[in-house]
Amino acid sequence: MKKGLGMALIVAAVALFGSMGRAGFGFSVKNVRGTYASTFHGTIDGTGVLTADGAGNIVAGTETVNDGTNGCVGSLKGSYTVNPDGTGTLTIHFTTTKTLFGACPSPSNPMLNNAAIVVVSDRKIEVSGTDLDLLESGTLTKQRPPFRDFD
Repeated sequence: MKKGLGMALIVAAVALFGSMGRAGFGFSVKNVRGTYASTFHGTIDGTGVLTADGAGNIVAGTETVNDGTNGCVGSLKGSYTVNPDGTGTLTIHFTTTKTLFGACPSPSNPMLNNAAIVVVSDRKIEVSGTDLDLLESGTLTKQRPPFRDFD
């Protein structure tokens, strides 16, 4: 009886962990495609949208940011990577298009931001800044009509 129960537990564990391994691997840049609403908080707060092409490029986007002293609107371009386990990187070039108040980065010198990402689902990506002296975290949520809250 103990031998049969022990064997059943081993088979169940192998099935569970085997399926978790397969489910947890197989992500790629193709999983990040379309337009995402962005929200982030930390040293700088902001919201906006960005469009990913499914090939590792941020091809368009806009963002409004505020650090308490400066308020800026800008356009976004950049790149991203996605590892098989869903982790990856995000690099954004923010080019100021409008100064709301304070002093924003010069449009001729785009601001570069780097982050770590985790693909949570086909509609949600968690983001954490990796730049020195810039504490940031946020979420990218895929926009899909009809517009409703998916969470």
